[in-house]
Amino acid sequence: MEPDIDVANSKKQEVNQVLRSSLLKVGIEPDSTEEIINTTLNPAISVRAPKKPISNDGTDSNDGTSQKTADAFKPGNIKLSISTLIEHIERSQPSGFQHKQEPWLGIYAFIELLRLISDLQEVTISENDAMVIWCMWFVRARRTNTISGKDLLTKINSHLIRYERSALMEGELETSLKNLQEISAIRKSKNAADSWYLVGWVKRTY
Repeated sequence: MEPDIDVANSKKQEVNQVLRSSLLKVGIEPDSTEEIINTTLNPAISVRAPKKPISNDGTDSNDGTSQKTADAFKPGNIKLSISTLIEHIERSQPSGFQHKQEPWLGIYAFIELLRLISDLQEVTISENDAMVIWCMWFVRARRTNTISGKDLLTKINSHLIRYERSALMEGELETSLKNLQEISAIRKSKNAADSWYLVGWVKRTY
């Protein structure tokens, strides 16, 4: 088995095109998209090449006939680390982001990519979804990576004040939570009732 580097490189180009289109969609300046992709998004994305069988044409079997290896094709995978992305955005906001307003726009591109590689055509990702997951990471219980759903709306709206954004309505939050759960960015906590667990990373094959 050997890695199919050409396929992996092609997949990386597809990934970058999705990120680029998503950033432009939410108002990032064209001149800033490459910097954001290279310095903030790509460090949180790993594209592993699929593996293809190595042909052994001409190898003789016991009965004197030529045979090939029976190794099966092994798919590649894309790993998206949400926790790594949050850390990168928190440490350094590229010039394309407006200070105190849009730290989650990179997350929008990230979760839109996650939606696409998960083949969830029925889910529509919005900027609100990115804003919600960003806020959830900052108001979560860090030891357990969970947050109670009981007063989640209040906590998120309190966090949004620092970005000079209007408060979310309950219906908007419910829609975002549903979308984020669909793409596996969050899930119901197994250990705490009425709590959400924030998923650190997600992997999909291709």
